[in-house]
Amino acid sequence: EVSVSELGLGYESDETVLFRYCSGTCEAAIRSYDLSLKSMRSRRKIKKEKVRARPCCRPLAYDDDVSFLDAYNRYHTVNELSAKECGCV
Repeated sequence: EVSVSELGLGYESDETVLFRYCSGTCEAAIRSYDLSLKSMRSRRKIKKEKVRARPCCRPLAYDDDVSFLDAYNRYHTVNELSAKECGCV
């Protein structure tokens, strides 16, 4: 649970929201693409800072939209904020 201001989206509000996130490794999801990309990076065919050579754990679905009142009494709604389901992409 975090304050809306802590989300870093530019809103000032003391209201709190539930923020669920994804984490973890995705070694089991490695495909031919990932192996080839890793090989090309090691041979310096692709600059390392431009790509990641492994799958990432990311949200596949999100909780319902979050609505809140900011410090200036304005109502806002943010969508795709909190992870509902995670997976390797």
